Amino acid sequence: MIRDDYIIRLIKQLGDFLARIARRRKEGQLDQALSDADGAWSELFDIPRELCDIVDTPTLAGMLRDPERMRAAAQLFWEEGRIHAARADPLTASLKYRRAFELMLEARALQPTEEDDSAVMELSRLVPAGQLDPRYRAG
Repeated sequence: MIRDDYIIRLIKQLGDFLARIARRRKEGQLDQALSDADGAWSELFDIPRELCDIVDTPTLAGMLRDPERMRAAAQLFWEEGRIHAARADPLTASLKYRRAFELMLEARALQPTEEDDSAVMELSRLVPAGQLDPRYRAG
């Protein structure tokens, strides 16, 4: 019961963050959107933002522990990718999409949901399998 309450609260908070970030991105407030995304990392996951970018995906997944937290982090990386794409920074966007894809695969491996397949399909359009870490290529 406590875990379910935590997951529901996490999903609601993530939804609020993603809505605000996406609104700012669509309004062209890209620096503020990235700042909001950075804030989401510390508020939702209690993980320093800088650490999320330097550890590999399996380590980050281990830090997140729960498949729902992995999915939430994947969604946040996905939105960051959109922001970087809007900033005409395709390299950074690609890195964010790749991390989102790999985290979705980690979550799906631990506890598959119906939504995972559509997210994986969508992300596979953004990240060719050859760009994934070899452990995820059979995904």
